[in-house]
Amino acid sequence: MRAAGIVSTASYLPPHKVTVDDFVRQGIDRVRIEQWGVLERRAAGSETATDLEAKAALLALERVGIEAENVELIIGSTTLPEKINPPNVNLTQFKIGAKNAGVFEINMSCAGSIPAMMTAASLISSGMYEAILLVASCEGERMRDHTDPLTAVIMGAGAAAVVMGRVPHGYGMINADLQSDGRFWSNVGIEVREPKHPELASCPNARELFYIDDDTAFTRYALTSVPATGKRLLRKEGITIDEVDWVAPHQNFKAVCGAWFKSLDIPREKILLTYHKYGNVGAANMWTNLDEGVRTGKVKDGDVVLFLGQGSGFSVGSVLLRWSSTRVSVSAHMERKNEAAAVVCEELVAN
Repeated sequence: MRAAGIVSTASYLPPHKVTVDDFVRQGIDRVRIEQWGVLERRAAGSETATDLEAKAALLALERVGIEAENVELIIGSTTLPEKINPPNVNLTQFKIGAKNAGVFEINMSCAGSIPAMMTAASLISSGMYEAILLVASCEGERMRDHTDPLTAVIMGAGAAAVVMGRVPHGYGMINADLQSDGRFWSNVGIEVREPKHPELASCPNARELFYIDDDTAFTRYALTSVPATGKRLLRKEGITIDEVDWVAPHQNFKAVCGAWFKSLDIPREKILLTYHKYGNVGAANMWTNLDEGVRTGKVKDGDVVLFLGQGSGFSVGSVLLRWSSTRVSVSAHMERKNEAAAVVCEELVAN
């Protein structure tokens, strides 16, 4: 089996910033905002989710030296697609010029990057693909309930992308863990409903809105399930949290994340977090945090990275990966493969 890991990272956050002062002008209490820990987030403006995905994807490809037309496969994951059907990833493929790539989408909301990494690693390790582009996005404005202070503050806009490919043996994907509890299928999600406080809404009509319907059992599960998946994964590998160099989590707001890290006994200096400046960017959360760690030079060759996340449904998962600063070159192979495919297409057209 070939070793497969992340060989390139990128994130794209729209330039427009929404700050605490903006939240306060909307009537949201400053103390509550600071307790949630989201002091700033981004707004997409006229950019769509696939616009965000395309910008992150092209940057990830550029950093690893792969031309878009040589991409073989793209796996997408988005918090809110632009249409119910077809998925975003087909349009993202077109926008970046990846004309020879196959595509498919994984829908697990904010935790979609976990099964996406698991799937890509398996396909590369088996020899079916040499490198795979993974993209994820969240365009928060379309689903933000401005009458609900929590969702109005925390839901941001952004995208992230990683390229997974072959890495030296001893590096890359180590193991993963996935769990689900469908009892909480209705507690968090996006559906057509009226705003939480219709009397405060400029448009009280029902539309697609992100919601959290809290209760005691769900709160307990949300706080305990993510540490549980991390602990299961570490037990599988027989390692302790002390042997983990970095944690790249799904970034919920401060109280929830804080409970996870306390339960896992993770020191703050080991956590890659950006929710204070980006908010919750849904399916792009974990890769946005990883990209921050890679770009700032924190994540180094040989470091063990633990990804942790949860998504509506209700799903939780974790991935353990050893970071590699080197990769097995795949560009020449991908170019030859696409040249061969072009020849076959020309022959079919000629006949």
